[in-house]
Parts: sequence; structure tokens; C-alpha cells
Amino acid sequence: MSAETLLSVGIDLGTTTTQLVFSRLTVRNEGSAFSVPNYTVAAREVLRRSAVHFTPLRSERELDAEAIARIVDAEYAAAGIDRRAVQTGAVIITGETARRVLEALSGYAGDFVVATAGPALESALAGRGAGAADYAQAHACTVVNLDIGGGTTNIARFTNGALTDTACLNVGGRLVKLEP
Repeated sequence: MSAETLLSVGIDLGTTTTQLVFSRLTVRNEGSAFSVPNYTVAAREVLRRSAVHFTPLRSERELDAEAIARIVDAEYAAAGIDRRAVQTGAVIITGETARRVLEALSGYAGDFVVATAGPALESALAGRGAGAADYAQAHACTVVNLDIGGGTTNIARFTNGALTDTACLNVGGRLVKLEP
């Protein structure tokens, strides 16, 4: 089994916040020489987690793609990584604005995957990322994670570490505005 080390970036672009994670991944082909390759991630080293940035908007319904690209450029510089050195990664775009920013970010993740997360996937990813699944497994209990985004609140329930249900409410942080 041969192993290969890759420089990876994950770009999470939401309606409210944007964050990047730079990692070094060790991937191993678990397949035999006579089968279809079966790559698994054998090790992951997080090199840098960016600050959490408010996603810049041009208006209430339009993202500022150029400002987002500037955030990404600044985070690459802070990590000391040239974007041409990145070999793989993922851009995860949530909400209705995915099409507007795809072109602005596509060059930042090497050979990349772009996923527009629907409510069920977004709920599951948020819950796992927040540690709800791990906590539910470690404590043999049920944990409900609420991920309050800009336009929606995604809900995931984990029982003993397994995802058992998801839901989405069309209420989010950018819908509530207070005027002095």
C-alpha cells in the first residue's frame, strides 16, 4: 500500500460566515494492484484554521464575491501557502448563493469538489463539526445540535453517535435586525 501526502484546503462559505482550514492529508490506496483504487485518509494534520469571517454582502440577497476572494487571499497569505501548492480540497457553499461565488473561489482548491449542501447534509455536517456526534457516542446519550446560520437554522439529532434525524427552520441570524 502506497501513501501520498497532499496539501488540502477546505473553504466553508455560508450566508453569514466564511472559514478556511488548511490541512496536510496522508492518503493510502487500500485497493490491490488488480482492483479499482480505494483511497482512504490515513492521517490528517490541521495546519491552520482561519478566523471566522462575516461573509460580505453587496445587498441582502447578494454576496460580494470579490470581497470573499480577498478574505481567501488574506487567509492563504496568513497560512504562508501559495494557492498553486494546494493539491486538493473542497469548497462547501451553503444557502441559495452558491452559484454566485463558485467562479470566484474555484481556483483556490486545486483539483476540488464543490458541494452545495442541502438542509439534511448541512445539518449533519454542522452537528458532526460541532462535536455533537462524538459527545453523544462518548456519553451514550442523545444530542441535538442547532446551527443558526444567516437564513436558516439547521438541526441534527445524534443518538449514541449515530445521526437519527435532521430538520431545517427558515429562520436565521441575518433575518433578525434591530434598529436603535
